[in-house]
Amino acid sequence: MEIEVSQPTTIRRSDDEVVAKIRSLEDGIADFFGAVHSDLIETLPFEAASPFLIPEAIADDWSPAGRDDVSVVERIRDYLSFAWDKANDCRGLSAGRSICHMQAWLWLLGEDEAAKQIEDYDLYGKPQLRAISEAVGVDWTSLDNGEWTNDEGSSGSGPDSVAPLKLNFVGALANGAFQAASSEKAA
Repeated sequence: MEIEVSQPTTIRRSDDEVVAKIRSLEDGIADFFGAVHSDLIETLPFEAASPFLIPEAIADDWSPAGRDDVSVVERIRDYLSFAWDKANDCRGLSAGRSICHMQAWLWLLGEDEAAKQIEDYDLYGKPQLRAISEAVGVDWTSLDNGEWTNDEGSSGSGPDSVAPLKLNFVGALANGAFQAASSEKAA
């Protein structure tokens, strides 16, 4: 889903900030799957990323992922279908890793508080996915199977019986620009 932007796109994290965040995750506890670590490394230019890469990595082969708001929101939107599939299929480890990716991308968008808010994993991450989907203008109801459970094989409850997770957006997602642009295209 392509994003139309009426204002200049913003890069909210410097190379130094990204490297510091990566180093803060090196104990492995906060980023058990390594998803945050790898998502952040891939946004760095080769010179900054090279200490975290294998020695055989070649600068000419390196192409960093965009770190600007539009690029990050596009990654979130592109990934949400996969994340919802894992949550719907009660794939605990994969669903948990999906939330880790979302934490990295929210942090890149300057949404530190929202990234922390989604740490409390429940219902295979569906409350978090719903809140993020709404923030980036993705129709989560078309991706959700309607079974919100913590037990594989249990029908659980539906999304209407779960209070929506209210994330405190203060960065790129605070003004609803990405949500509005997507909603207008869908209409």
